[in-house]
Amino acid sequence: MTGMKGLPRRGKGLRQTRVAVVGGGIMGAMTAAHLLELGAEVTLYDPHALGTGPGASVDSGRSFRVHYGADRGLIAMAVRSHGLWKQWEQRLGRPLLGATGKLLLEAPGDRHAFESWQTLRNMGLRADRLSAGAVAQEWPGFLTGAATVDRMGGVLEPHIILDALRVWLTNQGVHFRGEALDLGPFHVEDVQGARRFDSVVLTAGAWTRRWVDVEMEVTRQELVYFDASSLGDKLKHLPVFSHMESGFYAIPTARDGRIKVANHHPGKVGHPDGDDRKVSPAFEAAARKFLATHLPELEGADVARRYVCFYSGTADRDFILDRTEDGITVGAGFSGHGFKFAPLIGRLLAQLAIGAPGEMDLERFALNRAALKGEPTRLAV
Repeated sequence: MTGMKGLPRRGKGLRQTRVAVVGGGIMGAMTAAHLLELGAEVTLYDPHALGTGPGASVDSGRSFRVHYGADRGLIAMAVRSHGLWKQWEQRLGRPLLGATGKLLLEAPGDRHAFESWQTLRNMGLRADRLSAGAVAQEWPGFLTGAATVDRMGGVLEPHIILDALRVWLTNQGVHFRGEALDLGPFHVEDVQGARRFDSVVLTAGAWTRRWVDVEMEVTRQELVYFDASSLGDKLKHLPVFSHMESGFYAIPTARDGRIKVANHHPGKVGHPDGDDRKVSPAFEAAARKFLATHLPELEGADVARRYVCFYSGTADRDFILDRTEDGITVGAGFSGHGFKFAPLIGRLLAQLAIGAPGEMDLERFALNRAALKGEPTRLAV
């Protein structure tokens, strides 16, 4: 990452490129940060302060992983993102990524786990295949059969990250404004009127289709946070763990003494506006069963929180990183597995927005790719 000790200087007499970013979650924040590095003047629009509100970025505990089966492209992007998170830790002066490891609970015929292990090893990355006994030895009290371990996996803390980014972006001169009411490739309008910009970036998550017609659905995802404080210090060392077939996953967050349990398979179509965010008793029971199967001592754990978030997903589960025909830069389709890529995606969107040389080919993430109209695929968790 460039500019770790400061932002690039403009030449004398040159006007700064003025860029608006609409959508102030993790993607908008990281895009704003990298636009600053490229010398732009940045205005960030969102109805809520960074780190608050109903957006998908606001949560506790997000999984970081590099395993993606045999998909070397996403693995390489995840590895690059890992390095960028470490650089952001230096920049913000605090830990952001906890190195717990990521455990893929295997089942007979689970090709994803084997392909992940094989591909990671072939790429020179740390991954292990462990027997049930080896898992229990490394994580006492954890029950499972054979498992694959992504050793680069861990836990990101959205609250800490977004709070720190809000302070950093403010200090670097980003202009924060409220809700965008209208936008185009060169303007954004809010309650105080329209402002002109050289470029506009849209990173609005579930609200993207308010302004741009993209092939993307918004789905309702239930979350249950169990009180795991009874585990004591053991909670600090637990890995993130997931089961491909069922879609369930669990993320331990030692900071608040909880384990979040959710399901990665897309839920019912919905939207955050007006949703009651209530979790069904049936889902809570299924989440508790998944947790208790692998950590029996938490079978009777109290529920600390129930919540509903919203995935904004494409049919092929890849992102959208592109420009519309009229020139709006769009970053979308992240929910479910995008947060971990945020530092890299922010760089890519910033480069795209101001026409700087891109550091990777974005054809895979095109706005009009044929795969967006295909049958939905299942993405590993």
